[in-house]
Amino acid sequence: MNHILQIDWSELQYAVDDFNRTLYSFPVHIRILIGITVAFLLIVLFLLIVILSSRIYKTRRSVTSNYLRKKYQPVFTKLLFEDDSGIAAGPKAAVIDPGDLKTKFNREILLSEIIHLHENFSGETAVRLEQLYTDHSFHLDSLEKMKNKRWYIVAKGMRELALMNVRTCYDDLSKFLNHKNEILRMEARIAMMKLSSSDPLAFLSRINEPLSDYDMANIHSMLSKMPEQSIPDFSAWFNSHNKSVVLFSIMMTGRFRQQDSTEILLRMLDTGDENVKAGVIRALKELNTAVAEDKLVTMYSLESTDIQKEILSTLEVIGKVKTAELMEKILKQPVTDYALSIQAVRTLLASAGDAGQRIIQLVTGSHPELGLIIQHAKDRRL
Repeated sequence: MNHILQIDWSELQYAVDDFNRTLYSFPVHIRILIGITVAFLLIVLFLLIVILSSRIYKTRRSVTSNYLRKKYQPVFTKLLFEDDSGIAAGPKAAVIDPGDLKTKFNREILLSEIIHLHENFSGETAVRLEQLYTDHSFHLDSLEKMKNKRWYIVAKGMRELALMNVRTCYDDLSKFLNHKNEILRMEARIAMMKLSSSDPLAFLSRINEPLSDYDMANIHSMLSKMPEQSIPDFSAWFNSHNKSVVLFSIMMTGRFRQQDSTEILLRMLDTGDENVKAGVIRALKELNTAVAEDKLVTMYSLESTDIQKEILSTLEVIGKVKTAELMEKILKQPVTDYALSIQAVRTLLASAGDAGQRIIQLVTGSHPELGLIIQHAKDRRL
């Protein structure tokens, strides 16, 4: 037996030498072609193994996913559609097999099913799903995602926690308020608004990065869906170190008609920042602040063209006698900005009861352009 297993190394060496002699007997270009062919076959074999392995892996995951969905379909059906008498112990009666909770992939499938169902249900059903989510520690999986280096996984974890109303993670979300990734900052702000129990905009005092237009639109949309008593007093952020927060607060003061902030807004008209000043003027327009007329009429001649346009637009809403006098004065001057002159005519028409007569007097003996400007201003299609 030992004799049979013995290897004659000398013969093996001779066989290798014969192979080398045979190989090197070919011309160089033939040897190169053989080498390329062998390398190509090895690469094809490697790719085939990779593709087959990937296909087997994905198929196995798909089969497992379908199996779990079918397995827990009766559980979720009972949870969603039976009344409290049918679920005596609440969501805990919908038991998930502990074995399925030990595998990361299985947990992810079950978590995605719970999230998907929660997105399509509300009320008592949503509360049951939230309890199921926390009872089986799925919120810890979402928190773990927030530690991931890939931003989209972090954002997914934030959305899950916000959707499932896990208020205990509020402080964890606050760590992303000033993150360098704009999307993560936005997700953190939205999540904190949803999870706040009393002050949905408390994070505004803590952010250093500017609010984008998209951020402002999202926050405004969420505020519009909240009960009136949950809307904060935006004047609290008029002195914020973050200019975008100041601009947003001014805008929201007008949108939510917070009349108590009128005096503060009037004082802010003295600011040297044109963006803030323009925002204040627009807010006064939305608040229909008639007491702002005197201040706006006085400051008109001292301001830039952009601010003047904002003043005229606001005076069209709140203006009375003094506004009409200012408009006449503007229209008697040579036209330097057609948009400004057109707005002045519209403001005059809105602020003076005898606007028609005044316009006739202005047209008589004035520059010929004024007639076209008045015609244009009266046409609301333009």
